[in-house]
Amino acid sequence: MREAPPFDKALGMYYYVTDTCPSGGVIKKSPEDFVVEEVLADGTVVAVSGVELRPRVGGWTWIHVVKRNVDTIRLMIRLAKALGVSPREVSVGGIKDTRAVASHIISVRGAVKGLPEVPGVKFLGMWSMDRPMSPSEIYGNRFTIVLRDVERVDCAVEALEALKSAAVPNYYGYQRFGTIRPVSHLLGRALLRKSPEEFFDAMFCKIFEHESAAAKKARELACRGEYQKALETFPRRFVEERAFLRRLAHGYDMWNAIMGIPLQILRIYVEAAQSYLFNKFLSARLELGPLDKPLEGDLVEVGGQVAYYAEGLGGDVVLPVAGAGVRMPRGKVGEALLKVMKGEGVDPAAFLKMPRGLKAYGSYRRARLEVGDFSYAVRGRDVELRFVLPRGSYATVLLREAVKPAEPYRHGF
Repeated sequence: MREAPPFDKALGMYYYVTDTCPSGGVIKKSPEDFVVEEVLADGTVVAVSGVELRPRVGGWTWIHVVKRNVDTIRLMIRLAKALGVSPREVSVGGIKDTRAVASHIISVRGAVKGLPEVPGVKFLGMWSMDRPMSPSEIYGNRFTIVLRDVERVDCAVEALEALKSAAVPNYYGYQRFGTIRPVSHLLGRALLRKSPEEFFDAMFCKIFEHESAAAKKARELACRGEYQKALETFPRRFVEERAFLRRLAHGYDMWNAIMGIPLQILRIYVEAAQSYLFNKFLSARLELGPLDKPLEGDLVEVGGQVAYYAEGLGGDVVLPVAGAGVRMPRGKVGEALLKVMKGEGVDPAAFLKMPRGLKAYGSYRRARLEVGDFSYAVRGRDVELRFVLPRGSYATVLLREAVKPAEPYRHGF
């Protein structure tokens, strides 16, 4: 096990399980270097070349979509508008990477007679179905990723060989928090702490090197209290900042100004805080022992049920995603996790004390990353990796073990 650099620690990812030298290299040099193909619950791969599904009589249409450099949510909104349905009537099994070539199913309520032309999107098939696409319909994703311009191929190979047998921590990856501006979890934590001043500071007074010049200038103005000038300076794509500033400029108190941010975005912040706490839980659990060997007090998943570990029970170690309705581990594992919560200044009851629409319920997540069909090939200074991950797991968590980036942004993360 090896300590991670400060950037990763700030996201709760304190360790690598591979004690190898950094390989360097760049992912997503082009979208074709990061191919994501959905894997349905029955094992069917929604391949970029096409897929055959058996239609079923019903009130939904499943559409095979291959997108290149296209945001999933924006595509769903565009489809809803073009087809004349509510955005709530368009669904997916999981959000795919934007900077990638991604192949997956989007479902739409009702019959679909024609599809719009969308730059970067191909529609390869449509089937009548009796239910919508949802997370329960998919197992996960198959990845084909090319790591380009590797500085130390020997380090990459050593790490990738080690990963074949390592119990890799199932961290929430960089994209959950951002690599140019990693503050979503800080905003969520401020909401949980009911601290509008802390929220304001994270949104406007933390300025990062790789932000645009316009964004930096606008944040400086806002941090100084020049709300109207900041509002005029922020480009229109900064929806949440502009919504917050608009209310501040009209004299709202800070908490009510925050509530002017779209609810969907505020939810993302709270979920990011939950992800950050999980990462810290997982780092604390790593300090106690390997993730593939349950300890007394651990929670384990056995046959789809979560129980306290007992000798001979078996099962996979799981950790709580903090929120209402989850059990905490016992013994030294539970003590370590409660210490994390206390250190972050988050009361477990805070998740139920949020304003309407922001109450956060907990869940359980496997501690170990389940990697299937793992293989790699070296071609000069490039390394191609192929593997399958269950839904909710991050390919970048596997890649970081080889690259070990001090500044993930510079490596395409």
